[in-house]
Amino acid sequence: MRADVAVVGRGAVGLAAALALSRIGLPATLIGALPPVDVVGEADPWDLRVFALSPATRALLESIGVWHALDAARVAPVYDMRVFPAFGSDRDALHFSAYEARVEALAWIVEQRNLLRALGQAVRFAGLPIVDERFDGIDADPRALQPASGAVPEPTIPLRLEGGRRLSARLLVGADGAGSRVRESAGLAWSVSDYPQRALVAHFDTERPHRDIAWQWFGRDGILALLPLPPATGPGAPQGRVSMVWSAPHELADALLAMTPGELAARVQQAAGSALGAMTAISRVQAFPLRLGRVGSMIGQRVALVGDAAHLVHPLAGQGMNLGLGDVAALADVLRERERGSDPGDRLLLRRYARARAEPVAAMRGATDALQRLFDPTRTPAAATLAPLVESAVALGWRAVAGSRWIKRQLVAQAVR
Repeated sequence: MRADVAVVGRGAVGLAAALALSRIGLPATLIGALPPVDVVGEADPWDLRVFALSPATRALLESIGVWHALDAARVAPVYDMRVFPAFGSDRDALHFSAYEARVEALAWIVEQRNLLRALGQAVRFAGLPIVDERFDGIDADPRALQPASGAVPEPTIPLRLEGGRRLSARLLVGADGAGSRVRESAGLAWSVSDYPQRALVAHFDTERPHRDIAWQWFGRDGILALLPLPPATGPGAPQGRVSMVWSAPHELADALLAMTPGELAARVQQAAGSALGAMTAISRVQAFPLRLGRVGSMIGQRVALVGDAAHLVHPLAGQGMNLGLGDVAALADVLRERERGSDPGDRLLLRRYARARAEPVAAMRGATDALQRLFDPTRTPAAATLAPLVESAVALGWRAVAGSRWIKRQLVAQAVR
């Protein structure tokens, strides 16, 4: 079996990559099993995994026929964002506005299963080939894929699947997540480190409407975000509904996980300074590990990595999915501009892709990692004589950003692109 492009990974980034490349005349074959998706019941009607999709991500999804296939009743826009330097605080807010940034919305909150359903529907409509087997490896020593000086590389890359099937492709796209077999098989270096936190996610009904605002607090208890969800409807329905993402130190995470739904709702309400009034848990709570991951190179011989296979960032900015779909858009842009009929696995083309993604990925990784470290309650404290100066400098910098429309516009422009 032979394909122009083989995309390994059938999560959101892999499905989007196959659709985007097929749209530019590069038929893509999808390889891999479907990712696990939360089973939904009456007691837990909302997917715990939600994404804050940026305007740039929306543009990509529109271009591949996916955005308007989403269930619009389960999508919530974010028109404003308010970020506070201490838990329970309503002072010194960083206020980001879609109106001031001249964009339709800062983001749209979308459940994972809503996104996967729309992407899967588009894949079926496009008739893309799917091989429902796990990728086992590149059918050669990765070092053999590097041609000798002056030699012409092979026109395809040989792939091996767990079921014993073999196929070849002119380009292999690794969209198979943080534990990427594609990355490993291609011999691309990968380093990963654990943050001293876990992300706890749960959904709540709220006494007050969220007014399409995303809320976030930084402090000694980690980083708490409340993201707007479409509110319930009907007589007596609560005014608001939000998704919580709390990046909590391990000890606090254990305590939160042990709480009853009522205790957890009261604790979150306290941490949020009752910004949305009384809160009622409407889902279970789930914890996810937080890691920082970076790859030595996003490309190999006839290999391009996208999404979590290429980078892991802290979720405090909600940019992980946007970063992965940004990879897809950049790869499609580079391959769209190639000469008609030229080799999509050409090393020079892949280098253009790697260069296009170097700055956005490094900037997001650096910004999220620096913010996490700055507010990390487990970090080594500064010397007693320096601690007040450090805290004063942080507070001064925070107020400077809060008071500067220009700085805030630049931050929004970086986040929405």
